[in-house]
Amino acid sequence: MKLKTILIILLFTFHNVANGQSAHEASNIGKVGITISSLSNNDVTYFKDVVGSAGYNGKNFFSIGLNYIHPLKNWLEVETAVEYSEFTMEVNPPFYPGINNESYNTEVALLDIPVTLRANFLEYFYANSGVLLDIDVSNSNAIDDQSGIGGTFGVGAKYDLGFGASIFINPYFKMHSIIPFSQEGSMHQRLTESAIRFGFTYQL
Repeated sequence: MKLKTILIILLFTFHNVANGQSAHEASNIGKVGITISSLSNNDVTYFKDVVGSAGYNGKNFFSIGLNYIHPLKNWLEVETAVEYSEFTMEVNPPFYPGINNESYNTEVALLDIPVTLRANFLEYFYANSGVLLDIDVSNSNAIDDQSGIGGTFGVGAKYDLGFGASIFINPYFKMHSIIPFSQEGSMHQRLTESAIRFGFTYQL
């Protein structure tokens, strides 16, 4: 699945949703927006110590998404999204005499559907936490299939621009495939993601 195709689909969907409401029909049914995540630190982890396994270092990361925020109370909102992410991970094989131990890159592509609660405080800030549905859309790579149920939490700051639009910044942490669909157990690899999400939303 090409990143350019994903970007076109997300922008087209956002355009149709945002323009489906006229300026005279604004309501409090929620906000829609676009998010971009970058400045990431990625790793692969296990739920127990593993001897003789490869090492992994995050090299490149990019994520883009379409999100929807619905108010529950004055201080509480629920947020869901569809996000596409690409990871480039450097794999450092364990040392074995007579075997090629050179590092190499592997690619991971995920489609995520997070559902989180956002608790607002001090007017401009919020904390968010929830679960995410991971769908691994990668080609063959050196990391276990990440399809499963993951988790996320973070903090953020937001600012209303005064004409129905808002911007926000949201440092967060995700662990993918905490409950994997393809394999159960502590030996399954979990991809972790620490990044900063930037977003633009528009009041419906």
